[in-house]
Amino acid sequence: MQLKTQSSSKARLKKDTIGNDGLLKLYEAYSYMGIEQFREYCIALVESGGGNRPTKDAIIQSIDNAFSKDEMLKKTNNFAFAGMGLGV
Repeated sequence: MQLKTQSSSKARLKKDTIGNDGLLKLYEAYSYMGIEQFREYCIALVESGGGNRPTKDAIIQSIDNAFSKDEMLKKTNNFAFAGMGLGV
């Protein structure tokens, strides 16, 4: 089995609308917000980011269904990284 990889290791910027500052604020919010307040924060962050509506709706649905802040953080973090072209 042969895996195909991208020809360059350079990250491909897609639509970085959240940025490093947004990620830092996400991690800060994770440290002090309660679970429902953090859920709302994550959804608002996804809404403010780039991307098409079906993708956002799927991510928001997965955040709504998450049982822990860790799960919400991972979903939102992956959304931000994908926007930076880091393909998660």
